[in-house]
Amino acid sequence: MKFLAIMGHEETRPKVRRLFQEHHVSMISSMDIRGCNCETTGVHPESWWPTDEMIGTYSSLCFAILADDKADAIMNELEKNPIAVDKDFPARAFLMNVEKTA
Repeated sequence: MKFLAIMGHEETRPKVRRLFQEHHVSMISSMDIRGCNCETTGVHPESWWPTDEMIGTYSSLCFAILADDKADAIMNELEKNPIAVDKDFPARAFLMNVEKTA
């Protein structure tokens, strides 16, 4: 079992929802995020998300818990066809193992 989270511009949420639906995955939830680089000195930006260029940008985070094969299929799809409103800032996917549920 995997936990899949996809974060991107606010406008990508319908595309992420459609991707989940195409793979017969129920999106557990989504939330709005106001992105900013809150530390202005002494902090190196993460290479995987250009926060220093995204100050004030509104994003969304969509996530689901799903079977390994479906998670792999969605990750492969995102690698082949990134979801993006702005091609320079595609949605980012994070895939993690689920050890337990209760």
